[in-house]
Amino acid sequence: MTLFDVIHFERPYWLLFIPVTWLVFAVIQYQHTSSHGLNKAIDPNLLVHLEHKGTQGVANKWLGLLCFSVCWIGLAGISWTQSPSTMFESTSKTILVVDQSMSMYATDIKPDRETQLKQTVRDILSQSKDGDIALVAFAGDAYTISPFSQDKDTITHFLLALNPLVMPVYGSNLTSGIQTALSLINDKKAPVHLIVLTDSLDSSDQDAIPKLLEDYQARVDLIAVGTKQGGEIQLPDGRVLKANGKHVIPATPIEDLKALSQTIHGHFYQGRLSPAELDKITGQAEANDNTEQADNKSIHWIDQGQWLALPFLLWLAFQFRRGMLFALVLGVFFLPANKATASPLDWFKTPDQQGQQAVDNGDWKTAAKHFQRPDWKAASAYALGDYQQAAETLATHSHSSADHYNLGNALALAGKTEKAIDAYKRALELDPSFKQAKDNLDYLEKQQQQRKKQQDKKNQQQKDKQKKQQQKNQHQNQSDKDKAQPSDQENPQSTPKKDNKPSEKQDKKPSSEDNKERENKAENEQKKSPEAKLDNEQKQALNQWLRQIQDDPGTLLQRKLWYLHQEKRHENRFSQEDGQNPW
Repeated sequence: MTLFDVIHFERPYWLLFIPVTWLVFAVIQYQHTSSHGLNKAIDPNLLVHLEHKGTQGVANKWLGLLCFSVCWIGLAGISWTQSPSTMFESTSKTILVVDQSMSMYATDIKPDRETQLKQTVRDILSQSKDGDIALVAFAGDAYTISPFSQDKDTITHFLLALNPLVMPVYGSNLTSGIQTALSLINDKKAPVHLIVLTDSLDSSDQDAIPKLLEDYQARVDLIAVGTKQGGEIQLPDGRVLKANGKHVIPATPIEDLKALSQTIHGHFYQGRLSPAELDKITGQAEANDNTEQADNKSIHWIDQGQWLALPFLLWLAFQFRRGMLFALVLGVFFLPANKATASPLDWFKTPDQQGQQAVDNGDWKTAAKHFQRPDWKAASAYALGDYQQAAETLATHSHSSADHYNLGNALALAGKTEKAIDAYKRALELDPSFKQAKDNLDYLEKQQQQRKKQQDKKNQQQKDKQKKQQQKNQHQNQSDKDKAQPSDQENPQSTPKKDNKPSEKQDKKPSSEDNKERENKAENEQKKSPEAKLDNEQKQALNQWLRQIQDDPGTLLQRKLWYLHQEKRHENRFSQEDGQNPW
């Protein structure tokens, strides 16, 4: 057992004043003893009658020094007694069910619905104090992004990486989201809080969701994202989603969502939440009802430093009047004060710090204006979809393997495949064990080979088409020559009369119907060419594969969702093919 096992200091930095006090006392004593220059000018026998000596003795000085030292020990928060205290933990469980369908890119709410959804979830997380929180995302199918946890930073980290493009199955299946959320509850009788954020609802959801919630003690808060008028779906690459040649404008069924919330005895909200609505959703008033005594107890030290300040106060009370003023000064500076959590120098943050604060709030546009560091500036341009700007910024500031990897991602999404391949190769030269760079390089090389095969096939089809056209022209020329020759009936003297059967040349001449059939066949083959479709699919696959910059969990989250999708693929194998809208 050591001394610090018996004695504990809450604020040990106050102990540094003890040697400082002794040093100041020694300096004062030395100056006092060496300042008697009158001894040389005045006879010592006469000097005794001229000097006035105070009544304060040497013992009083040393007693004051000792009281000062003991007071510093008291201010250090000395403690020699431990006390156990009962702890309580919250049993409340909250599940965030967020819609990640393509309609979340609708622009009826600026900049889009997805941004407002994430800001609302962040507000709820920052307002929640206790309890376990889980995160479930759904589109055409639902997946558990984060199980029950009290680590809200992890949930926020995954939330920033979450977007509709990483979902394995497109669509909007709210019933699947509620079902996946309820599967996290082991005891149906245990209370659970569901916070659902969505912008769509169909008739099957209205019938299935109340049945799912019948056996559960669930409190539901339904938050509608979007407006009745709807807006265009603008994808991150700038394209606008179309169906049958027309822009898709999904509207939020506000009335249907209100009716559903009433059916399940829940609460309905719309748009960005006010502070009062946040308090109501997070249920701060009900927190005391959802707590239970924890199994373990907290052991803490009892601060007893106030007793060591008493000797100093008693010594000070017996000193002359000037000491009372000194006591008042000490009392002002040593008054107990609560620790302040806010700094008055927040407005002196650097531009990069201001940009990071904007990123924490989900505002990448403001962050791009503040960031000065090239890598952070490139990250903000990447998040805003300006891949060309991100590539230009990284091109002049790429030194490590990670920098070249990020440069490759930006170049690939900007459509510069060759330069992206070179960037990935450079990253592998600096770090041969860089698995992500190797995977992306292999993917781009495969895509490049496929494009080359498609181009060769297209060239071959073009050559075949030209060859058929030449054959057609030859047959047409031959037909014109045959028509130019006079028939037997027109000039019977020039040509011997033969049988009424057509000549051998006439049998070989292609008819106009044959020519039309060949033309239709060539047009059908050209229409069946999968080039345009394959280009769109490749671009979409490329966006999903290279979505996030390194150190962002987007790629990890996408692979996790795809793995979960493969696990239950036998349950919903044809969910995307059954006519379900991808938005």
